[in-house]
Amino acid sequence: MLNFLDLPLIRVVREIAQARKTPVLLVGGAIRDALLNRPIHDFDFAVQGNAVALARAVANQLDAAFYIMDAERGTARVITTTGHASPANQADALHLDFALCRGSTWDEDLFGRDFSVNAIGLDLTTGRMLDPTGGQADLPGRIIRQVTPHAIDDDPVRALRAVRLALTLSGSIEPATITAVRAAASQLGQPSPERVRDELMKTLAHPAATRAVRQLDTLGLLSQIVPEVEPMRNCEQSQPHRFAVLEHTFVVMEYLDEILKNLREPKPGEFQTDHGEFPAWLQGLRVSASHRDALTAQLSAVTTNERSRAALLRLATLLHDTAKPATRSIGADGRIHFYGHEEAGADMAAVRANTLKLSSDEVEQVRTTVRYHMRPNQMSRESDATGPTARAIYRFMRDAGMCAPEVALFCIADGMGKAGTATPLAEARRRSAIAALLIERYYQQFSPAVAPKPLIGGKDLLAIGIPQGPRIGQILNAVREAQMVGEISSPAEAMALAQSLQTAGEDQPPHPIDRGV
Repeated sequence: MLNFLDLPLIRVVREIAQARKTPVLLVGGAIRDALLNRPIHDFDFAVQGNAVALARAVANQLDAAFYIMDAERGTARVITTTGHASPANQADALHLDFALCRGSTWDEDLFGRDFSVNAIGLDLTTGRMLDPTGGQADLPGRIIRQVTPHAIDDDPVRALRAVRLALTLSGSIEPATITAVRAAASQLGQPSPERVRDELMKTLAHPAATRAVRQLDTLGLLSQIVPEVEPMRNCEQSQPHRFAVLEHTFVVMEYLDEILKNLREPKPGEFQTDHGEFPAWLQGLRVSASHRDALTAQLSAVTTNERSRAALLRLATLLHDTAKPATRSIGADGRIHFYGHEEAGADMAAVRANTLKLSSDEVEQVRTTVRYHMRPNQMSRESDATGPTARAIYRFMRDAGMCAPEVALFCIADGMGKAGTATPLAEARRRSAIAALLIERYYQQFSPAVAPKPLIGGKDLLAIGIPQGPRIGQILNAVREAQMVGEISSPAEAMALAQSLQTAGEDQPPHPIDRGV
């Protein structure tokens, strides 16, 4: 095991604590992960004294960021850069969390924690390992066991954390803890929505998130967080769908996990010439290395709330068909239809995202992904052998915005989710090919980093006598579209087009209205 006392960062904490005569216990995930030879990303310290003051002193010594997380409970965080990171850590930064000891002794603190594998401590004063709950005995089997029979009942969010921890450690929840997890499902309305959200989003950030989502459903937890899944469970669909809506959703999520894994871990040349080792159903996804890197960077990007876009994409995937039960109808041909489910689903997804207290930008990402999740498939079906028109591509990019490449990836998974391994290979490759086209075009022409500036603006139209009003927006949109599809390329051409559109009369739309595909 890593000798924590030899780490420069731990030495700093230890020396400051000793100078202040403040006992400190290193506890939790860092020790657990070190014992399992896993990378360490965070350090948690329990403090018998003023934890906030100690954290501030450590931050000053390390010239690191500092902020108070909860003044009432005496918790604070220090964020270091790689210059202070341990050899076991591969991240660009480390979080050091300092919290007031839970009780008057270290044993009281450790017995107040969630699971035995998280309740192993190292006393920085004596260098002695403390394990009163038997966590080290549970580590070899990666067993998730609540510290006390009432640990999950004391904090129902721990039920969600048990599932996430089992996923993270590739472990299992022992039977008595499973019973406690099931019993906690009905209590998930008690904790704040923010805490429930944080556990859910951490789970969705995992590369194999669907495994945990299925377990959340089996244990009765998922429908407490996302009630929309219950009507989906027995909502049947016509062929080529093989699954009811909820199982279809889980299968789509599994394929999305597989797609994201292949993007993260490419084999030599697989996106350029040699596709032999790529899954057969994904071999149409021929994306250049530079655009693949841009896409993986976008998916890995975190919001100001430290939630990744990949996790938000998985949430949108979970919610993408929530409106199907409400829009289900049976046609004269006996087939089941879900007309308008993407529009209704976008509204439902936004409501759920707001209930989970996501930020407005995060809500918009989820809403947009659900709203346009069918568009790439429509484009692939309705285009001829030359592919979708420049105008169809532009309108998709305009509507989907930054979500365009993510929606393109989703389209592949959604198609595979209809019939799973029974999906015709030609159909799968068609979907992955249209996704590749859209991803390439997005990073070539439409991403914020490369998109050209509009040729004209509202002030230019006011200057030629077009009155203030909705017509200005219509004309600007039409001019922008003409610019982006290559019909015009200069301000003079843009002004000429704007003038002709205004002359044509306000009753005429700037371009023929189509379905955007």
